Amino acid sequence: MRGQSSSSWVRTAFLVLAVVYMCVYFAMFMRNGAGQRAPCTPSPHKVSAISAATTAALPISSADDAENLLRNREAVVARGYTEHYPQETIFIAVASYGDPECAPTIERIFARAAHPDRIFLGVCQQHDCHGDDVDNSKCKDCVGSLVTMCHKEPKHPVCSRMWQIQITRMPMDETKGVTYARYLSEKMYRGETYAMTIDSHMRFTRGWDSQLVNVWKDIGDDYAVLTNYPTGYPESAMGIHGLSDDYEMPQVTYDQCICKSKRFETLGCITFHHMACAIHTPKTGSVRVAHLAAGFNFAKGHRMKNVPYDPYTPFLFDGEEFSFGARLWTHGYDLYHPEKQVMTHLYLEKKKDTAPGQAARRTFWDEPDLWAKRHPILTKSTKRINWLMGLHEKNNPGTNVEDVDQREADVYGVGSVRTMEQYFKWAGVDFECKLPCFSDDKLSVYEAGGMPSVHRPGIDK
Repeated sequence: MRGQSSSSWVRTAFLVLAVVYMCVYFAMFMRNGAGQRAPCTPSPHKVSAISAATTAALPISSADDAENLLRNREAVVARGYTEHYPQETIFIAVASYGDPECAPTIERIFARAAHPDRIFLGVCQQHDCHGDDVDNSKCKDCVGSLVTMCHKEPKHPVCSRMWQIQITRMPMDETKGVTYARYLSEKMYRGETYAMTIDSHMRFTRGWDSQLVNVWKDIGDDYAVLTNYPTGYPESAMGIHGLSDDYEMPQVTYDQCICKSKRFETLGCITFHHMACAIHTPKTGSVRVAHLAAGFNFAKGHRMKNVPYDPYTPFLFDGEEFSFGARLWTHGYDLYHPEKQVMTHLYLEKKKDTAPGQAARRTFWDEPDLWAKRHPILTKSTKRINWLMGLHEKNNPGTNVEDVDQREADVYGVGSVRTMEQYFKWAGVDFECKLPCFSDDKLSVYEAGGMPSVHRPGIDK
């Protein structure tokens, strides 16, 4: 009897300890949360061990396995791997439209990063893939092409980090344009330290992530946004080159900046289109500028929470950069042309005499038959952003305000830190000139040290 009682006591004690252990583990997990990186920087051998463990637990041998990795991202996080990641993480939002450079861009992001373990992606892929052909070379799937590469080069940094990529796919004939795609990609943000939005056709210098973070920190402003039009790379540099990639950033003394914005009439309303200028590469630090480049901007992660992309602007193109930059500015963010360039951009577009499927990359306005249907939708989107910026009377002639889409204006409208009137005056926007006309050219201001600061109540001391 005594022996049985002792055995029962031991079992009870064991169960109590097990319950306590589970409670402590659960509390730690809830504190860190799925998608959150705990503040611990791993040693190189531990990173390799984590990568190997991830690969062993979720091997990549096909497009289906890659999909499983993507779907099980939260499950992988829940297994505790997050405790090994660097404290400062970077989320990258990528919008792709039938782009053959999407997979190469993702491959280069990880291959050229100083710390690939801290990189997390949200990709919106607008594609013409069908059924199970995501690993077909003609499909140009953003992930399927990486799987093919990983068969040949399993040691490539991206191969053990597929779970750090989230992807949303939609058929190209169901697309709603670039602003909606950016909205979907940014929705995958999970609280990373920094947030970057880029196009799906980019190349990077080695150590781009550390360099970009350092450039941002040197500004000393938690609401700073790095942005510009990167230098271009040639068609010969396209494609996945794997670990043998020897591409180097071109050594240039000039960058591209946005020095002014064109105001013009189109499709029954008035909108804006940014104009690029060549600027001497800044020598003494990043310079404050007046306009945003949508294809590259880097900021603290709270930007994606405070100023999210507007999902109610389908097919918007002209006006995207002007309106989003104005929203950022009125929310207290200052825009800066970076002192160092860490990436390049493919500016080649489909030519009229190019056979289908042979273009360097596609654009969503390539399909003329579809544009006949999209024009009325684009017009509504343009009128919406004009109304949100307080320009309904100036830019939407002959339109009743009741006919403008006003959904969730408190979420996707301008901020309250600074006013649109302040922005128009500061950026030199002329509403009295005969259309088409331009805002003040700020190139000389940029090269003289940058735009003057405008006080931000609640942010500036």
